[in-house]
Amino acid sequence: MSYKTLEVEIENGRIIASGAETLPGRARGLLTLLSESGGTDTRKGPAKTGAELAARLAAIKKLPPEEAEAFARDIEEARASLPPLKSAWD
Repeated sequence: MSYKTLEVEIENGRIIASGAETLPGRARGLLTLLSESGGTDTRKGPAKTGAELAARLAAIKKLPPEEAEAFARDIEEARASLPPLKSAWD
């Protein structure tokens, strides 16, 4: 299975959730497209060289530094709030 994640805007709930969740009327989020074929993007095919891969990575939209730092802080705060792991041997 292959996947591709895109940043999307939800307006008037035009994205339909497949689960029981309800969507807000307007929001921003990430949408992951799943493909059962297991292939890659058919428009470009797989990257064949390191230079091709580097060019694709450079073209990916990136979070602004402030958003990336806020996201990293959120992750660290969430990790800190988790209970400590128990050893399987205890």
